[in-house]
Amino acid sequence: MAQHSILISADVQALLNLDDDFSKKEGFSILVASSAKDLLKQAREHHPEIIFLIPSMEVDQRNCCRLLKEDSRVSDIPVVAIVNSTAADDLDHCHHARPDDILFTPINSHLFLTSARRILGLAHRSFSRLQTSLVVDYGTDKALKKVACAYNLSTGGIFISTETPPKVNQQIFICLALPPNKETLHCEGIVTWINHTENPAYPDIPPGFGVQFMSLNISDLFAIRNFIDSQEKKRLTTDG
Repeated sequence: MAQHSILISADVQALLNLDDDFSKKEGFSILVASSAKDLLKQAREHHPEIIFLIPSMEVDQRNCCRLLKEDSRVSDIPVVAIVNSTAADDLDHCHHARPDDILFTPINSHLFLTSARRILGLAHRSFSRLQTSLVVDYGTDKALKKVACAYNLSTGGIFISTETPPKVNQQIFICLALPPNKETLHCEGIVTWINHTENPAYPDIPPGFGVQFMSLNISDLFAIRNFIDSQEKKRLTTDG
């Protein structure tokens, strides 16, 4: 699976205490910029999937977000600003710099990842869903799984076709192999709704249940997003 990157400023790294083990576990590489000038340089050279920075009183740093958004080479990269909620100047600056998201201190690695996943999901047309016929293994017990068909898939969740669904709000474990490499994706999810066999809420789709992903790492999120993109491109080519 291809390695993806997140670019952060050095002060973000110091704030979150991120290390190589953390990035390896989540399936991406961390690029660290030593200054605003270096951040702009690395953004242009590596084109990371997302950028995290902390605006500071340094003029270059305060203008960094604006410069990223005005540069056509990197303007499509989501930028997240981390600010002190009690610092009025920082908040006013962020309002004018227009980052894609703002996180307030104190922040931890969990909030960091949550923001990254949410922003990257939104960047893919608010969880665009693809109808599929992929085989999926699922179960409420990690060691005991059933085999079913994934009727549709997005970076936010999956709909699994079955006439014997788990209960709403039940946690399940999912294994899914995505073409073309067939590398297996492992994650946890929560059952959010059920399309019953009798009196279905949506008669035009099969019986089954919808799942919201809970523990999808960033590498797997990219894998799903790239798979959906490739299938949509194939469909447009065929339709054309």
